[in-house]
Formats: sequence, C-alpha cells, structure tokens
Amino acid sequence: MSRPLIGVPGMWSNSVHGLRFDGVAVAAKVLRCIVAAGGEPVIMFPGSGDSAAEQVARFDGVLLPGGADVAPELYGAEPDEHYWPTDYSGQDAYESAIMAACIEAGVPLLAICRGLQLLNVSRGGTLLQHLEPGTVQHKDAIHPVTVSTDSLLATVVGSGRVDVSSYHHQAVGVLGEGLQVTAAAADGVVEALEVPGASMLAVQWHPEDTAETNPADHALFVWVVDAARQRRDKAAATALAGAR
Repeated sequence: MSRPLIGVPGMWSNSVHGLRFDGVAVAAKVLRCIVAAGGEPVIMFPGSGDSAAEQVARFDGVLLPGGADVAPELYGAEPDEHYWPTDYSGQDAYESAIMAACIEAGVPLLAICRGLQLLNVSRGGTLLQHLEPGTVQHKDAIHPVTVSTDSLLATVVGSGRVDVSSYHHQAVGVLGEGLQVTAAAADGVVEALEVPGASMLAVQWHPEDTAETNPADHALFVWVVDAARQRRDKAAATALAGAR
C-alpha cells in the first residue's frame, strides 16, 4: 500500500534562496520527519483556486507547520515592536480555513507552533504578543512541559514530563472556544491544545527539531501518519463494501 499523503501548507515568502521571485516554503526538517514516520509530504499552495475543503479532501492527513506571527488584528490587538508578519496577507485566513476543513471532515491534523496559536485565535482566543525572558526560556531552548493524563496527547507522547524544543516569542492568552489545554510549561505557558473528539493535536514546540533523537517528538509524526493511514484504509474498505 502506498504511503499516506500528508498535506503541508507552505509559507508564502517574498524571497527564497535560489529563486528569482517569491516562493512557497516548508522547513525541510518537517518534510523529512513525515517521510521518516511513513508518510509522503505534499506542499499545499496558499494561492490555490480550490476551497479549503476541496484541498483537504485530496489528502489523508494534514500537518500545519510553524512560521511567522499571526496578525494581531485578528484578536483585537495592535502590533508591537516585536511583530514578525507573514509576507502574504492571506496566509492566516488560508491556514485557518484548512484547519477548520480538517476538523469538519475528520482529516487528522498536527499543528506546530504558529499552528497552535492560529487555532486559538481562529476560535476567538488571544495571544500574548511577546514573552519576556523568565523562569522558562521559550526561544531557541529545550525545556520540560507537563502533559495532562486524560488527553490524546498523552496516548502519543506519554503523560507527565516531556522535554521539548521551543522557538517562539508568543503564546496563548485567552483560551479559544471549545479548546482543551493538554500540556503546559512550568511558567504556565500553554504548550498543547486539543479539540475534544477531533483527530487533531496542536503543540507549541517544534517536534521536528529533535525527532531523530527524541522518541516523543517522532511519535507525533507517527501519530498523524498512522491516523491518516487508518482513515484512508477505512474509507477504501467502506467504498469497496458499497460497490459489492
């Protein structure tokens, strides 16, 4: 059986090394981690003429990677001096629609860093625009988080303490509607979110950084690939039964 197809929304960038003009990029580490977990990554174009639902329907699973900051105007704030905007003004709306389409269609979704923040904002939540250095270093550092026992995340990475690699300067503020916090850092920063009953995980850290050496991080990629495979195989079996 072929590898499950995992759609990965690309970040539209004004400059990409080796290209004359603008381009769409995804971190190679993210793509390699999907391959290592048994999936086949396919980059999704933010300027597609198809709807989010039509795009998502082509894939067995979706992975939303990290990237630039979510626009503060989406949660009623003004940008501060630390704001790092996307190059493409439609990036936030595009990725929000992809996430909503995944949840609606039951397509397994893994959201990383910016993906978690966008999930929170898309459901009416807010962000802390900049984390000052404190008891936990969240940018370019490895630190522990505590995973809730009663969560999908715990079934994937285990409950209790998990060491994670972080690279972010923003964090969840007011929690969005219908979201469950399933991991947190020692300073209270939200590290994972879930939508109860949905086949999705959102983590604030970057599992691709250490997936080659950290079984818990590799397990996140295995989860989305395996969930995608199970969904695909179930759909195929149902279609076959209906054809008889």
